[in-house]
Amino acid sequence: MIRFDVSTLVEARPGSTLTLSVDTGPQCLTDLEVGFLRGTVGVTRVEDGLLVQGTVESQLRVACVRCLESFDLPVTLELEETFRLPGSGPNADLPDSVTSNGWLDLAPLLRELSWLEVPLKPICSAECGGLCPRCGANLNTDRCACESAEVDPRWAALKDLVL
Repeated sequence: MIRFDVSTLVEARPGSTLTLSVDTGPQCLTDLEVGFLRGTVGVTRVEDGLLVQGTVESQLRVACVRCLESFDLPVTLELEETFRLPGSGPNADLPDSVTSNGWLDLAPLLRELSWLEVPLKPICSAECGGLCPRCGANLNTDRCACESAEVDPRWAALKDLVL
């Protein structure tokens, strides 16, 4: 969990600010592995709650769609979200809230933003050879002995023809 004590801002007047430093090692954000999180986040007391703004650098562990190997994907997360204050009833526009004892948990927001940064088809490198469609060998690390020429099954009988 990436939690910060913001209890001083809960009772503060609008316009009050607090700067938080995010610097963590490997994390698991529910269903996403993160190598690190580093950045600065500003928290400002606004009329409706606490406005969180900042930039966090990270590295996500994802699988390549070609070779299925895991690799680290560097991302930059831009945060801008308003969190409800404790005791301020449900609000569909502000789903995230500060806990009753003044703790702000950034993990759900960072998870959501991280998933938005993952490409639809992550590729470990432009040179990735992928997997052999016949034997399944990883063409980045192994050589396969499969025939490289694809033969149309309608012409397969001609392959055995001796002239």
